[in-house]
Amino acid sequence: MKEVYLKDLEIQWNDHFHMRDQTWKTLTYTAVFFIGIVGLEIKGANDFVMICSYSLLMVVAVFGWSTASHHRVRQKEKFAFIKMYEEKLELFDLKENIINEADAKSGPAGKIFTAFFIEVVQICFGLIGLVLLINRIIIA
Repeated sequence: MKEVYLKDLEIQWNDHFHMRDQTWKTLTYTAVFFIGIVGLEIKGANDFVMICSYSLLMVVAVFGWSTASHHRVRQKEKFAFIKMYEEKLELFDLKENIINEADAKSGPAGKIFTAFFIEVVQICFGLIGLVLLINRIIIA
């Protein structure tokens, strides 16, 4: 049974890291899309192109937010499984002090740059897209 716990523990950690990587990638893609829109603005693209771009920015941001939100929920589930397996394998008590110490030393960055932070930034990109879209429609 120990081998089963170890294997699933490995799977849970790998899945957690994969989800975290995906969450940051979605934010990166949204930011790159936004920078592309800034480039279109600088280049002086026509109203139709800009209205489509702002609309797509909102769509990309909503998908990014939903991905981050989903991953934040799943991350809590993963950590519950990880804790359970580590307790069954008698590993949790060994590492609890190390984790608490690392958390104390991580400073503000360890508490700010989370999936919730990514959700907020995605919402901000979506709101920027909405404001720019409304502004462009009113001007056009």
